[in-house]
Amino acid sequence: MVVRLSLLEAERLGLAEDLMARRARLRRRGGLARGPDAPQARLLRIVRSVYPEAVSEFRPISERRFRADVAIPQARLLIECDGWEHHGRYKADFTRDRERDRVLVLAGWRVLRFTAGEIRKIPGQVAEVVRRAVSPSAGNCV
Repeated sequence: MVVRLSLLEAERLGLAEDLMARRARLRRRGGLARGPDAPQARLLRIVRSVYPEAVSEFRPISERRFRADVAIPQARLLIECDGWEHHGRYKADFTRDRERDRVLVLAGWRVLRFTAGEIRKIPGQVAEVVRRAVSPSAGNCV
């Protein structure tokens, strides 16, 4: 027997977090392809156009489970693609992202966040912000 639940029902039953964590694990293992048009894939291409050494799915703190969408480890810069569904739709997710950012900053990492819309609509500006963040002579204004 197959039981289908809405996301709200799954949340109420405490199953939504498990489902999202399972999807993330599958994606990391290659079980769920994001595809070349996914915002994370586009972000990686944009960053690599400026810094070819950029990596994806990077773990900046080995003893923590955090993974950055894109990283330039030499510059201690992490670049995240924030979608509404996983980074702003629910207060707990939004709060968890802020806590994660504080842990990363205290560990010496800088974090840049872009929305999927910015990545899709203004890739040149995204690349310029990343370039300025890495450049030793980068100004404070963006």
